[in-house]
Amino acid sequence: MPQPFIFGGTSPQAPHISAHDFNFGQVIPSVEVADEDPPSSVGGRRTPSISDSEDSSHRIYTPSQSTATLRHRESLSLSVSEPWRPLSVQGTPTSHQTPSLRHDVRRESTGLSPGRSTSTYRGLFNATPEPTTEPSRVQSTLDRDSTVDRLTSDLEDTHMHDDGSSGGDSDQPNGSEGEDQDESDDATNSDDSSLYNVRYERLPRARIYNAELQEILREVKSHLSVIHDDIGRCPLSRDRDSDLFQLREKVRVLNEADCPETRTVGFIGNSGVGKSRLINSLLDQEGLSRSSGDGAACTSVVTEFRHMDVHHPGRYTIEVEYMDEDEVKELLRELVQSFRMFYTDTFREVIGVEEQEKIRDEATRAERTLKSMFKDQPELTREFLSDQTDGALSRILGWLGGWAAQSCTRRPGGAALQHTIIPDGVQECRSQLDMLTMDPRDESEVSIWPFIKLIRVYLRSPVLRTGLVLADLPGFRDMNFARVRATERYLRNSCHEVFVVTAISRCVSDQSIEEIKGRCVQGQPLRIVCTRSEEVNASETARDPDYRDLKAQIGQLQNRLKQANKQLQRQRNSRRNNTDLSQLMENQEDAEFELSRFLVESRNRRISRQLLENHGSEVQVFCISNEWYSKYRQSGIRKAGAYIGLSGIQELRRYCQLVPADARFRFTAAFIEHRVPAVVRSVKQWALAGSDDVTVERAGALRQVLRDVENVFRERLTLRNSEVRKFPKRLENKFRNDIFSMTYGRHPVWKRSALQASKVWEGWNHGTYAAFCRKYGTHSTLAAPGYHCWNDELLEGMRNDMEGRWISIQEWVYMQKTALEETIRRTFEESTAQIEDIMHLAPLALENFIDNLDDWEGCMIAAINQSLDQLVQSLSRIQTDTLYGHASSYIAGLMLPVYNSCKTDSGSGVDSRRKTKMRNHITSSNMFPDLVNISQTQCQAITREICQEMKGKVDDEIDNICDDLHNIIAEEGEVTEARRFPEMASKLQRRVGAAQATLERAQRIVDNLKNTPE
Repeated sequence: MPQPFIFGGTSPQAPHISAHDFNFGQVIPSVEVADEDPPSSVGGRRTPSISDSEDSSHRIYTPSQSTATLRHRESLSLSVSEPWRPLSVQGTPTSHQTPSLRHDVRRESTGLSPGRSTSTYRGLFNATPEPTTEPSRVQSTLDRDSTVDRLTSDLEDTHMHDDGSSGGDSDQPNGSEGEDQDESDDATNSDDSSLYNVRYERLPRARIYNAELQEILREVKSHLSVIHDDIGRCPLSRDRDSDLFQLREKVRVLNEADCPETRTVGFIGNSGVGKSRLINSLLDQEGLSRSSGDGAACTSVVTEFRHMDVHHPGRYTIEVEYMDEDEVKELLRELVQSFRMFYTDTFREVIGVEEQEKIRDEATRAERTLKSMFKDQPELTREFLSDQTDGALSRILGWLGGWAAQSCTRRPGGAALQHTIIPDGVQECRSQLDMLTMDPRDESEVSIWPFIKLIRVYLRSPVLRTGLVLADLPGFRDMNFARVRATERYLRNSCHEVFVVTAISRCVSDQSIEEIKGRCVQGQPLRIVCTRSEEVNASETARDPDYRDLKAQIGQLQNRLKQANKQLQRQRNSRRNNTDLSQLMENQEDAEFELSRFLVESRNRRISRQLLENHGSEVQVFCISNEWYSKYRQSGIRKAGAYIGLSGIQELRRYCQLVPADARFRFTAAFIEHRVPAVVRSVKQWALAGSDDVTVERAGALRQVLRDVENVFRERLTLRNSEVRKFPKRLENKFRNDIFSMTYGRHPVWKRSALQASKVWEGWNHGTYAAFCRKYGTHSTLAAPGYHCWNDELLEGMRNDMEGRWISIQEWVYMQKTALEETIRRTFEESTAQIEDIMHLAPLALENFIDNLDDWEGCMIAAINQSLDQLVQSLSRIQTDTLYGHASSYIAGLMLPVYNSCKTDSGSGVDSRRKTKMRNHITSSNMFPDLVNISQTQCQAITREICQEMKGKVDDEIDNICDDLHNIIAEEGEVTEARRFPEMASKLQRRVGAAQATLERAQRIVDNLKNTPE
């Protein structure tokens, strides 16, 4: 059965390289018409992949000043005697006239601008339903707060509703009991301790979240559902050999089609900065991603949070991917060598105090990890691990490898490399994650986490419903080199945007930001999240020289708070009527909040400026408070919504939703423009069969032409000699002729270039040389001088020879894409011309078929483009891993043995031995042939896999076209299925007419959105 067409961007990781498949389905988003998001007066930085617009009504969402970096800011002057107001992004006060929190946004202009009509999470079609219990108590207090009204435009979308209205589930045509059941289920699945409801949060301004687009998509899906159900009422649809059965399957697959586009946002940072707690805040789930308050490392394994899908339908599903045998061996070697660096003679060579402390810390972590892996092995002692007799290291690794093999049989899932856990609820999910990521309390049990490569958590979440994937990554400074390599590979190949998480108090001097930036791919979007923004003291800020210009305002706000506290205390002590007590309490709350708001926003702006100066204007900064978000989402106080807004979590969450938005829109546009119209016309093709009065003589001529058309499609596009089938072989030949065949003659040249680079290193003093060996060739020191990456320098000769050739291969692929598109267009044009010549034989059926050819052509071209774009992206990653020396590159793996040998050597004459080992490795090993073989193997694997997928998509489209051809006229002596069931044919024609009318409106909306400046 042909599979649904998949349109959109490319997978972030080549399937043969990645640790997982990123093409997880998400049901196509569709929402009900919701209240408009009013035009924003906030201007700021451009969000990714979306152009700027000076028209505020077309401006997309950009994080507000309180939390996000702004490219330009002017000096800010606030008079505390004036009413409090939102801070504009240029730093200038806004008008004193601020809108009410509950103003009627329906009075705003509607239009199709992505920013003028956006939905909430609750409005997403078939999204996670909201809990049935509404937090009305919070809303009743929020409505009285004029200060909250003026806090920020984001709060006009506050989500503590008391009327349950946002999109009106009752407006959905043919509402199903299943959705009601989902809502009931989700109510029990929600965090009952929270009064805040993220489902009422407004989605950002982006085309995919346009409410009119989502509403029309809901209608389109409803038409497909109706057609599917109508077909199912015909007894012929249960005959698997019938055309109607096949047609019903096509409609079912299309109606259940999942949008495959996901985008991964990776959060990485040092221990104790609040990274895991930040992910909990973004998910609006307390304690799901484990965090610690003592600064200890809780994240040791990459953990993804994804939305549930057809393969993971449970409320919670945990997938564990374990390391394979080779990866375990590499891990054990790294742990043992990290331990022995401190507990053997090698440590005596280390002179720098900072490096000594780092080696001591790494040894402590390594020992702790080994003991957690092998608690049941009494032989595992420091004496055992630090043995320096001949052959000791090999013996130690042999013992550890045997113990690891035994442990693997006792872990969840046994020796299998993948294991799935389906918890009953959130509490069990937390317990299972703790079991996987923490040391067990029972001293007799061994830890599982050291053997885990990746954890995926699938859960029902409105935040993830949009295709967003949140990844919790361990910090590089908390890991051994084996984990560093794996995490860097994930960071470079899987993350579409990288967020460095750092504490706001240390963010300006945090060296890990530049380290992480250096490990990303060039051009990979980098963001900085500063946590604990609530930790600011008024008196200390007033004394800080950097905030001298704010001293007067801080003093006035402090005095206002003191006066409010005095008045409140005086009223409480008074025996007179306490009718004013409530107002005085509100005054005190207002004064306290205004002081906090001023301090937090002032520091956020200054920190953002400093980080931009340090790391470049392309970086964006978000300042957030997990503490405030966690505290006030469960609070019923009047200021809860204001503090939630000031926490910055809403702003960051909105920004994250922009990451998958463009790819999801492309898929949705193709779905509406090509895929649905094609299948709907196929339904009509079935219904029209037999409608034309065709004589016996004409029927024969018609069948012959239709057979000729089918043969043209198959010969040109599916058979062995077709251009599509020949493309993989041509690409392999191109690689062999332009790259791999010429490399063998260049190996000696590259070896001489690498030796020349190594001779420069040999001139350094022994301490510097040893330090570079300990750092796997990548280090920075004044004695070198400066920063050096030995792996990069070894590849300089090869890179100079090959980089241009790699680029030419990618350009050739793009040229082939154009050639294949032309082949497809020519095939469709010739087939159309053949059909037009016989239109008089069966005008009704043939006219519908010709109309449908345009949509099948669009589907096929989109499939080709998607596959070849994915191929180019994958080849580009292989090129980078081949020609550069980052930690996860191919050369880094090939150089790892000699680095390990050099750094563990010690004693008299060690400097000479190290340099000899390095020289011998370059000259005597097959380093460059091995590097070329790895690259060639990866290229062949990814080419074959992607081209096989492309072939499958094209074959599916050809099968769809041929099915339509067969439905034009019955075989000789047979009666068409539509003639046998005329009532069904008549009903389907009516359904198709209604669906096509809706599709025309949907296509106009898509077209307008495409042409509307964002």
